[in-house]
Formats: sequence, structure tokens, C-alpha cells
Amino acid sequence: MTANSAPEATGIALQVADPLLRANRRQHIDTITRAVSSYGHTLSAFMGFDSAKASINADANTAEDWLDDGLGRDILAVDSDLGEAFNGFVNVVELVFGHVTIRRGPLLDIANRVYAVYRDVDNTVNPPTVGNRTPTIITEDLDSQGRYGIIEQVLSAGQVDQLVAEQIRDAYLLEHHEPETSQTISSTPGPPRVNLDILGYGHWLKAYVYNQVAVSGTITVYDKLVAVLTADPNNVVSTDYSEVYQNLVLADAYENDDPYGLTVIKELTSMGGGTDQRMLFQVLEGRKVYYQPQPTIYEYVSWIGDGRIRDMGGSVIPPWKIRPGKWVKLVDMLPAAVEPDLLRDDPRSVFVESVTYTAPYQFDIEGSKTDTVAQKLAKLGMAGIFA
Repeated sequence: MTANSAPEATGIALQVADPLLRANRRQHIDTITRAVSSYGHTLSAFMGFDSAKASINADANTAEDWLDDGLGRDILAVDSDLGEAFNGFVNVVELVFGHVTIRRGPLLDIANRVYAVYRDVDNTVNPPTVGNRTPTIITEDLDSQGRYGIIEQVLSAGQVDQLVAEQIRDAYLLEHHEPETSQTISSTPGPPRVNLDILGYGHWLKAYVYNQVAVSGTITVYDKLVAVLTADPNNVVSTDYSEVYQNLVLADAYENDDPYGLTVIKELTSMGGGTDQRMLFQVLEGRKVYYQPQPTIYEYVSWIGDGRIRDMGGSVIPPWKIRPGKWVKLVDMLPAAVEPDLLRDDPRSVFVESVTYTAPYQFDIEGSKTDTVAQKLAKLGMAGIFA
């Protein structure tokens, strides 16, 4: 692949590198600019860099390279000033060439570390008895792990004996240790291009199981959150926890139901802080974790007739730089209304739950307000996931 000059078509350039988890990785493969025919991303208050899509005009050789070796590649989307708009990895590659579309992935649907959970059935007694929940031994595909990283899957085998559970485990590993490939043939040809589905690195936290059976009792949310992050066998997120708020709310230390790491993090985030303030969890630049209370002041302003987002000084924020987890004040809405003490009680305030950007200048913001009842219930272990 060849590098291009400054961004033109979309205003966004894609800096491409080998997959983060590959040994002897190339830190830079290409910078794609003019060939980027479309680009968009979504950032969210829970996840930070969440997902992105890009389409690249490509010749046959470039397209085949992406199809063969593109999964997992590191993608850094930058603007003309080299400001970071998004960072993630390629989860799906789709090649469109004439009448044929070939799709490879999703990467995170691979399974190269697998075990099954079952309940042994004893048919030698009448009536048959069902034993305790039991995991099989873990089986792994080291070649797949070396290329794509460790991606763990837990199977529920149901009420079977150990031999059947192990057969299910082994069959699943055999079928899923490589990414899926599918093809479509259409009567209508499409221009040659490569479409990329990209996920932020926080999504890797759902690629491993977090169990902790050494101790019971309670532990602070901060300590448990750090324990879950450090349990990641791929070490994807940064170990710089300087932006991880030391939340002293207590959570159960014991985990033995095979939850994925991201599931536990969602549950911890849903508990909120000590005064029931909402907590935000994001993985942003440098794959650094930001776990912080929801802000209590405005950081953006907007006017109903303007449609742009500005900082508190009135300067326009470029749409690819708008971040979630911030409050926007609608300045010219209900101008005579008295401001309440809490931003969440003000109809003129918008909390940026997610922002979706489509190059070059379109954006959509989804707003929400915090439900403190959900957080109180989560603290009592009486709720699902509200993050």
C-alpha cells in the first residue's frame, strides 16, 4: 500500500498499523487519505471510542491485502491537524469487487480459548440426578492466538455428561478458531472498495472471562475495576490508571458465574458513586481508561437556530472533536427560566450520551438524563445493567 498526501475527500486520514497483539508488529503500514471515500464514528459515554466505519477505494491488490491480513489492524483516524478523532481495531473487512462481495469477521466472534459449563446427569439411578455446575478443562488454539489475540468463549452445554461437554467444546473451537468468511454475488456490480467495521479497544474487555474465587466479602469498586482490567490476558488497555476515580462504594468480591470482563465493568459502573452520582467509563487516546463521575458543569453550548456545538468561550467545536459525557446548554431555549441547582433538572441541558459523526461535517447527538433510582438498585444487587 502507498501513502497519500493531506486529507481531502472526507477530511479524515486513516493511519494503519499491524494488529496491536501481533509479535514483531509494524507500527505503521500506511496513511490513507484521498482513498477514504467515507468515514464515520460513534463515541459514547460508556465506552468512549465505540465504533467506526470507513470505506476505502482500492485496486485488486490492495483489496486482497485487506481481506487476507486486515482483521485486527490498528486504525487511528486523524484530522488535517493530526488531532485524534478515533482509535480502534478492524473487526470486519468487506471487499466489494464487481458483482462479488466478500466479508471476513467479526474478529471478536473468533474463539481460540474455549471451555464448556455443564451439569452431569446420572442415569444409573431412578429418577436421574443432576450434578453441580461444572466447567470443563480449557482448550486453546495457540496459532490463532498468535495472530488475533486471546479470545475466550464459554459455552453452556446444559445437562450432559463430561464426555459430551468436552466434545461440544472441541467442536466449537475447531469451527471458530479462524474468522468467518461469507460471500454474496449480486447482479448489480459495485465500485471496487474495502469497507471496514472498526471497534474501539474497550471492546476487547469482552474477550475474556473474569472469575475470582479466592476470597468472598466485599471490595471497593475501584479495586475490583482495576482487578478486572489487569485480568485481561491481552493487556490491551493502558495500565495508567491515573484517570480511574477511586470509588469507595463496596461491591461483591466473589465472581464464579463466568462473566466477561466488560460485563463486570458495566455492572460496577451502573452502581454509581458514593453520593449516587453517575459514573462514566471510557477508553480513549492511548487506550487509557477514564472512569470518572459525570460532570456537574456545562462544557458545551449551542443555539437552537445554529445547530453547532461550541465551547464555553463560543468557539465552534469541529464535529469530529465533540466528545460524549459532557453537558450542552441550549442557550436560547426558555431564556427567562430560572436555572435549577442540578443540571439534570434543567430542560435546557443535554447530557451527551453518544455522538455520531459522519464525515465531513454531519453529527447527531443522543442526550439523556441520569436515573439515580437505577443506581440505588444496582448497589443493592436488585437491578440489571444500566450503564
